[in-house]
Amino acid sequence: MPFGGPPAEAGTVYLVGGGPGDPGLVTLRGAQLLATATVIAHDRLSPPEPLTLRRDDAELINVGKQPARHALSQDEINDLLVVKAAAGEAVVRFKGGDPFVLARGSEEAQACAVAGIPFQVVPGITSGIAAPAYAGIPVTHRSVAPAFAVVTGHEDPSKGATQADYAALARFPGTLLLYMGMGRLGEIAAALVDAGRPATTPVALVEWGTTPRQRTVTATLADVADRARQVGLASPAIIVVGDVVALRDEIGWFEQRPLHGMSVLVPRTRHQASELSERLRTLGADPVEAPTIAIEPSRATEALRDAVASLVDGAYDWVVFTSSNGVDATWAHVEQLGGDARWFSRVRLGAVGSGTAEALWQRGLLADVVPERQTTRALAQALIAAASAAAPRALLPRADLATPTLTAELRDAGWDADDIEAYRTVAAAELPDGVAERIRDGGVDAVAFASSSTVRNLVDLLGGTPPPATRIVSIGPVTSQTCREVGMRVDAEAESHDIDGLVAAVVAATRTG
Repeated sequence: MPFGGPPAEAGTVYLVGGGPGDPGLVTLRGAQLLATATVIAHDRLSPPEPLTLRRDDAELINVGKQPARHALSQDEINDLLVVKAAAGEAVVRFKGGDPFVLARGSEEAQACAVAGIPFQVVPGITSGIAAPAYAGIPVTHRSVAPAFAVVTGHEDPSKGATQADYAALARFPGTLLLYMGMGRLGEIAAALVDAGRPATTPVALVEWGTTPRQRTVTATLADVADRARQVGLASPAIIVVGDVVALRDEIGWFEQRPLHGMSVLVPRTRHQASELSERLRTLGADPVEAPTIAIEPSRATEALRDAVASLVDGAYDWVVFTSSNGVDATWAHVEQLGGDARWFSRVRLGAVGSGTAEALWQRGLLADVVPERQTTRALAQALIAAASAAAPRALLPRADLATPTLTAELRDAGWDADDIEAYRTVAAAELPDGVAERIRDGGVDAVAFASSSTVRNLVDLLGGTPPPATRIVSIGPVTSQTCREVGMRVDAEAESHDIDGLVAAVVAATRTG
């Protein structure tokens, strides 16, 4: 059986724990079920990124709850799961954290059992353990805390009649992990002190744990409520009480990443944004994907198809690519014509940069020329220097909006450059919901531009440039020039004009901003 297990079955309900927020903490089993379910009922605090794994025809239902405001009541959620499964759907109930840890997954399981609906439980990593770990706080330590207790903070300890025994919790020889307690933080701290826990006991509050929005505040039982008010900390947050909190100064790691807490707009095409977003997320950023362009096939595909077919006859000396999109479009014709990498055996290959060279490598092709400075002008100069024939003939599969620099310089040097439209760059109709408002309100710290077209299209869709405080990062000199032409200051330009360079430039811009 492969990792992740079998797909979701019709007529079954799967209670899936989505973990604390970091999409990388979703289990393989959970990912498999999300990818194969026909109905997904998700919470407010379940991580949104794994929902993109769903089938195109899957029904997505938001049943999320917020304090004093529920999309659906718990009884309505129970009924929904039963009705959908009884109708033959494969149902995933996607919950934040673990479905059986201070959650109502057990009630949903009971509803299925009463109705005779098959169900399975997929545990998730609970936030009470994960959030402290990401804050550099172990919930146990051989020398400090031999145990931990998971406690609901939803009850008001000042009213006496609570399930949580604060006298026992005050005596507990380990770490206390309180969920859903931010609204009663002062009362909880007072109850523990009144029951005998020293007022100097260390406390940590971990807000939005394991996500780029994570913030951690440390205090003591005596002043934790005041500290939370001072910094504006609110739900969702885990309250950690115990001496293990002191270890944070030694082993804190997550919030030390270079882009932690920074929001970075990624205005690339939808299929290209994920690589850049993942790289930024690894460094702690909150990537905001907002495709401003889409890549579509050329309206005149015959020209490129005929050029590709002529490769086997030695019609060209070079094939030169200025983007991975050009590689994709050309390779699509190779496959449609029944060819493979051997069709390129009689030509030499040029690539504008490492990303384009990597796209060739993935097809078993090695670029002969990749300029050190990854621009079309540098590519032209490198090709001219590498040419052995007197008047080389080159195929240039490019975008409809490509600049003429490469073609013009090659022709001036005596090349027979066949510049053919391989794909079209089309402006997006609109930005995703809420993104324009977020940019205008200063909710985006930086924008990472990977092309001139994304610059122009973002300004058009936004109806102007981002606020002056927003740091502008460019992948190279051509894109930087476009930024300046539309009235934006460029805070950092990538030294290597690829994803690695763009990410490094984002880091540099945020350090100097």
